[in-house]
Amino acid sequence: MSKKIQNQLKQKISKFGILNIIGVILLVIFLPLIILNLILIIQGWINPNKVPMIFDTAPLIVVSDSMTIQKDESGNIISGAFNKNDLIFIKKVDPTTLKEGDIITYVTKDGSIVTHRIFLKGTTEDKNASAFVMKGDYNNSIDQNPISYNQVVGIYRGRIAGLGGVASFLQSPIGIIVVLGLPLALILVIDLIKKRKENQLANSKNAELETELAQLKAEKVQKELKDKSN
Repeated sequence: MSKKIQNQLKQKISKFGILNIIGVILLVIFLPLIILNLILIIQGWINPNKVPMIFDTAPLIVVSDSMTIQKDESGNIISGAFNKNDLIFIKKVDPTTLKEGDIITYVTKDGSIVTHRIFLKGTTEDKNASAFVMKGDYNNSIDQNPISYNQVVGIYRGRIAGLGGVASFLQSPIGIIVVLGLPLALILVIDLIKKRKENQLANSKNAELETELAQLKAEKVQKELKDKSN
C-alpha cells in the first residue's frame, strides 16, 4: 500500500479520535444534568408534598403566563419577571425576611406550586402578620387565598429564557435515555470505526510485507538459477 493511502487512513483515524473526544465532552456535560434531574425526581417521589431542592435551590419550569414580562417602548421591563416555558430558580428563604414586591414560590392548599409577587403583607381578616396576599403581575386580580409562612418554598433568584421545555424533556424517561444514550452510542460507533480503520491499516501493511517477501524470494530463486546456469 502506498504512503499516500496510509496517510489518508491515518488522517481518518485521527478525525475519529477527535469525534471520540467530542462524544466524551458531551457525556461529561450532560451526565451531571441527568444526575441532578434524577436527584430531583427521586426527592419528588419521596416527598411528593415538597418542592425538591439541591443545596437549598430548586429549578422550576414556568407553565403559565401569570408573570409574563411586559416592556415599554424603550425595552425596559415594567412588569413581570419571566415568561411561560422559562426555567426559573428559587432559593430557600426565611419567610420573616420577605417584603412586599418580592417574588416567591409557594404551595397552595390543593398542592399546586405557584410563583407570584407579594402584593400585600399581613392584611388578612384576622390581621395575621404571617400571611401574604399574592398576585401574578399579568393577572387582573389578586390570588384567591392569602398564604402563610409555612406555605413559602423559596424566593425567585433568576431565569434562563426558554429553557423550560428542554428541562422538561431532560426529566422525562425518553430524555434521559436520549441524552445519555447519544454520547455513549457516538463513542461506541466511533471506537468501532476507528478499530476497523486500524485493522485495515494493519492488514494493508501485512499484505505489503508479504508482497515484499514474495519478491525477495522470487529474486533469490532467480539468482540461484542464474548461478547454476553459469
